[in-house]
Amino acid sequence: MGYPVIMIHGMWCTGANWARMRALMEPRGYDCHAVSLPAHEPGPGGQAAAVGAKSLRDYLAFLEDYVAQQNFREPPIIIGHSMGGLLAQQLASRINALALVLLTPAPPAGIFAFSLANLIAFWRALLRWGFWRKPHKPSFGRAVVSAFNGVPATQHRRTYEGLVYESGRALFEIGLWQIDFGKASRVDTSSVRCPVYVVSAGKDKLVPASVVRKVAALYPQVSQRVYPERGHWVIEDEDTEEMVTGICGWLRPFEQRIVRAKKP
Repeated sequence: MGYPVIMIHGMWCTGANWARMRALMEPRGYDCHAVSLPAHEPGPGGQAAAVGAKSLRDYLAFLEDYVAQQNFREPPIIIGHSMGGLLAQQLASRINALALVLLTPAPPAGIFAFSLANLIAFWRALLRWGFWRKPHKPSFGRAVVSAFNGVPATQHRRTYEGLVYESGRALFEIGLWQIDFGKASRVDTSSVRCPVYVVSAGKDKLVPASVVRKVAALYPQVSQRVYPERGHWVIEDEDTEEMVTGICGWLRPFEQRIVRAKKP
């Protein structure tokens, strides 16, 4: 088996959204685990009803349990996109990870997340009374403008049809951490001791590059890659293959250290 990789998806997604990244990484020798977060797959009573009040804490507990059950022989590489990038930081602070890769990551508590662009993207959800316990999902048009910009138009409908409803509570915990007394989006950054690689996109309308730079600044051991012309959906656009090649090249020296340490 290849080196283990935990892939954590973002809002409205499932593990299936990592298909492109998996197809690029697995032939390079990685054992990719693209899990779906709780209530992100169809189930009894409907997916939307099940996910509405899920907390980031529920997602993190699920991920910790999943990693523990795998009993990996090597510390895993953790890759997270968007909300999954925040969860990836939290997971890396709690387990022994080889490396942490953050793709246009949502910020932890302490970093102001909102901008005009993402307020436009989320305003319908935010204006619903009790949104913090209700599911939400963007319209097709809003997803195209705010999330899929930079993705070929021929992929828009297929990608949208694969999206699911997301938790209003998770949106509250990320965007309004100032009044979330449980601080569910907090990350103990001092406990993230592995190398960190951060990707930002200059035309990202959900997590602007200025916000991602603040996330990167939390980690002294960080390497950054900025793509000025890309949007938020870096997991499946025209530059995904080049991005994966860069990530794998960055990872190799850390993997080789593990191999050398095992030699008698």
